[in-house]
This record gives sequence, C-alpha cells and structure tokens, in this order.
Amino acid sequence: MGGPDKAEKVRASSSREAPDLVAFESVETQVVSPAVMGNFRSRRNVRVRRRLRMAGGVVIAIGLWELVSVTQLVSSTALSSVSATAAAIGSNAGVLFSAVGQTLEAWAVGLAIATVAGVIMGALVGRSRIADALTETLVRMMRPLPSLALIPIAILVAGLGLKMTAGLVAFTSFWPIFINTRYGVAQVERLLLETATTLGLRGLALIRSVVLPAAAPLIASGFQVAVGLALVVTVSVELVGGTGGIGSYVLAAQQGNAVANMYAGIVVGGFLGWVLNTGFAGLFRRLLPWANQREGSE
Repeated sequence: MGGPDKAEKVRASSSREAPDLVAFESVETQVVSPAVMGNFRSRRNVRVRRRLRMAGGVVIAIGLWELVSVTQLVSSTALSSVSATAAAIGSNAGVLFSAVGQTLEAWAVGLAIATVAGVIMGALVGRSRIADALTETLVRMMRPLPSLALIPIAILVAGLGLKMTAGLVAFTSFWPIFINTRYGVAQVERLLLETATTLGLRGLALIRSVVLPAAAPLIASGFQVAVGLALVVTVSVELVGGTGGIGSYVLAAQQGNAVANMYAGIVVGGFLGWVLNTGFAGLFRRLLPWANQREGSE
C-alpha cells in the first residue's frame, strides 16, 4: 500500500532536482581558464586605451583650434572659431546633407568601377608572368599621374558632372586595388594551387574558389587605401570642377567670404572620411579575422 504514491513522489522530486543538476553541470563546462580570460581582458584593455588616445587627440586638436582662434594668432577672416563652425553646421545641415549625398554618389560609383576592374585585371595579371612583365612599365608610368591633371581630358570625354568625377575617382582608386590584387594572387602558395588542381579546379573556377580567397587580405588592404584616395579625389575634383558636393560647397563658401560655412564643409568632409575608413576597417576585421591576428598585441 502506498507504493504507487511513493514512486510518484520520488519521480517528482528527481524531476525537480534534475534542472539544478543540469544547470550546475552546464556552468562547470563553461568555465574558462584564467590564462584565456587574462588574454581577453588584456586585448580589451588595449582597445580601450587606443580609443581613449584617439578621442584625446581629437580633443587636443579642437582645443588648439579654439586657442588659435581666440588669441587671434590667425585672423578671423581666415579661421573661424569652433563655436561658429558648429553653429554653421547646424544652420546649414540640410545643404550639407545634400552635398554629402552628391559626394558619396560620385565616390561610390568611381570606387565600384575601380574595385571590379582592379580585382579582375589584378587576378588575371597576377596569374600570368608574361602579362605581369608586359604591364609593369605601364603601371609605373600611369600610377603616379595626379588625377587633377587629367581633368581637361575628362571634361572633353565625359563633360562636367557625375561621369567626369566618377571616372577620375575610378582612375585613382584602381591602382592600389589592382597592385595589391596582383601581388596577392602571385603570392598564393604553389602547394595550395596544386592541391586545388588535383581536385579538378581550373581556370576561372580556380581563381574564384581558391586564388581570390587566399589573396583576400591583400585585396582588402588595397581597397582600404582606395577608400581614402577616392574621397580625396572626389572632393578635389568638386573643388576644381564645380561639379557639386562638399567640394563645391566649400568653394562657394570661400568665394562668398563665409568663413564659418567653409570650415563647416571641411569638418563634415573630414568626418565623412573618418566614418568611411573606420567602417570599412571594422567590416574587413569581421570578414577576414585571420588577417588581423596581431591587432591585440599592438
């Protein structure tokens, strides 16, 4: 008598204790060694210190700017104060936003053209010693050419506007992507290529599945260089050619003797460059973690 009730009580008590036991075991299995935790904390501290130094540099630069402005070391007709520049950014936010959009459009179109052409041509040239030798002199001749020197030709070919700006951006951005892709493809280990060939990969399939992934860190480095160059060229062409965007905004403010507005455009352009470079650097750290193994030790 009472046997079934007793058995049910035992099962109920064991079912209540089981989750606690499982939770205890799961906690035990998640224990991390002190060495791993110490390494993680050290890397986190390094990142925090780097960010604090970066923020400190910006604060110091702003302080020096305000000091030079207040003490009139530079005339107010040539240098506006920090507060006046901030007020100009706020009062011209709509115009600046539109100018940033025009600049980003030309920047993105030119960089996209340069990326596609640079990766394709770099991969093909890097895989062929003959093509590499044939293009070496041409690369050394064309790479140092300043894009602004090509504005007259670009105007004749494309006219003033987006096509001209994007074309000059593509010309300048093409070289770091092409060169890094070429070197990255040429440095792929022979053993890796032989193994892939043994498995039946040849031609474009070999380049797409093996060569480009192996060269991805160098290609990403070239792209990061091209991001900054593309923005510099975009704003410079806008300044000289008056094709709209941040460059044209700065030029119009300078010609109208609106010093605060001029510096507002310069500050917004600098901030845009920081956002683009930081954003793509973070993206590549996530996509290519094996290419940044030494970051925590710097």
